[in-house]
Amino acid sequence: MNRTWLIVFGDFASFLISFTLLIFIRFSPEYYQRAIDTHTAPFIILYLFWVLIFYVFGLYDLVTIKPTIPYLKRWILALLSSFIVGLLLFYFVPIFGISPKVNLVIQVAFFGIFSFLFRRSIYSLFARAITAPAILIGDSPYLLELEKTINTNPQIGLRIIKHFKNESEATEDLKNIKNLIIILDKNTDESDKNILSFYKQGVEIIDTAKAYEKYLLKIPVAYIDMSFIIDNVDTKKNLLYTSTIFITDRIFALVILVLTSPLLLISAILIYLQDKGPVFYTQTRVGLNDKVFRLYKLRSMKVNAEANGAVWATGAGDPRVTRIGRIIRKLHIDEIPQMINIMKGDLSLVGPRPERPEFVSLLEGTIPHYDLRHIIRPGFTGWAQIKYRYANTVEGSKEKFEYDLYYIKNRNIFIDFGIIMRTIQINFTH
Repeated sequence: MNRTWLIVFGDFASFLISFTLLIFIRFSPEYYQRAIDTHTAPFIILYLFWVLIFYVFGLYDLVTIKPTIPYLKRWILALLSSFIVGLLLFYFVPIFGISPKVNLVIQVAFFGIFSFLFRRSIYSLFARAITAPAILIGDSPYLLELEKTINTNPQIGLRIIKHFKNESEATEDLKNIKNLIIILDKNTDESDKNILSFYKQGVEIIDTAKAYEKYLLKIPVAYIDMSFIIDNVDTKKNLLYTSTIFITDRIFALVILVLTSPLLLISAILIYLQDKGPVFYTQTRVGLNDKVFRLYKLRSMKVNAEANGAVWATGAGDPRVTRIGRIIRKLHIDEIPQMINIMKGDLSLVGPRPERPEFVSLLEGTIPHYDLRHIIRPGFTGWAQIKYRYANTVEGSKEKFEYDLYYIKNRNIFIDFGIIMRTIQINFTH
């Protein structure tokens, strides 16, 4: 069974146990059947919402189930969100005919306890028992990063037993190792005979790029070549996907603009009153097929903040940001006018974040295949945004590009939906 699905199954088991305890605690035996009849469907629907919430908070990510303080914080926030959704479902959308005040508290409490204990158990099981031995062959920086990730997160399923620079050092060590996985670096010079000998021993072989994609959820830029592009980059996708995002992007953008219009009006007034400068700020960005467009934002910086030319954003401590600008940035209100760009077709909801032409020229001259970002429509948010956040160096932009490559190769409706949900969660908790 897929490890992630095992965690989902564990949550379902936790839900069933907590629901059973709730019935036994809150009802007398003669009312068991009636309680089950009236509570089962509403609570199962509520559980489905909880699964979505836990996914949004990254609690089904194999790396984030590692018991750490940040994980505990996410778990508490997810549980609190689950309780709030329960209140909304039973009291503001009263379609089930029950108002389980105490029952809801008990269900959430038991579910939280059993879910947490299951995750602790499954982490220990994944990290100590259910792991496959792995040998790394090669010495590229990508392989070293992969080794570090596997060593610090054994719950993803691998246990590195050796790391060799080349195959000749490893031949004798491969004998009598069951279920062995070899991660072979692309730059390692191996003959067909040696590769065949691995297979004859029942060894599973994957290259660094595939392992990098599987375990780090990004694609190493150094492994991109024309054959990779031809085999893995599909700009058309299927008709269902393209038609769905065409419609949902614009509906979502229109709804957001309508719902936030009072907030935009108040922010615009405050921006103008602060320094009598312009309310909106536009910036040139590179979009689909290298087309340059104007990106709309509420102005959060001082007037003429870039009089001396474009510079990298420096985050929360940027001295060019105004007092009102800090507030609207913190609340992400300054980004809302980009819904206009989505309505115009400059942006999609999800895609590689569009970069400024000045930086694109620099990055294309430094990062191989950087122009691949422009073969699909850029996005309001993206895989790189939820995995890496801000990049203000060439090296940071390179890593974000590797996440963009992963999205370009694997994008679909479900990934897009997950990115949107994770973006909402990040904006509300950071």
